[in-house]
Amino acid sequence: MFDTKKGPVYEPVNPALKGLFEVLKKNAPALDGSRVFEDLVDVYESLNMDLKEGKIHGQSVKAS
Repeated sequence: MFDTKKGPVYEPVNPALKGLFEVLKKNAPALDGSRVFEDLVDVYESLNMDLKEGKIHGQSVKAS
């Protein structure tokens, strides 16, 4: 977990998102508050939620 100006960002449920999480965490101190960083965090959190629920674009997915 790491904190941003918009709140905490939690580690992914699905290991496929671990790389993106680590990039966001590493760059948070320098990029937090920028529009692109906030957009990337939103995309990460959306993907994490979709994978947690087992759905991407209405289709079931399985973690590998």
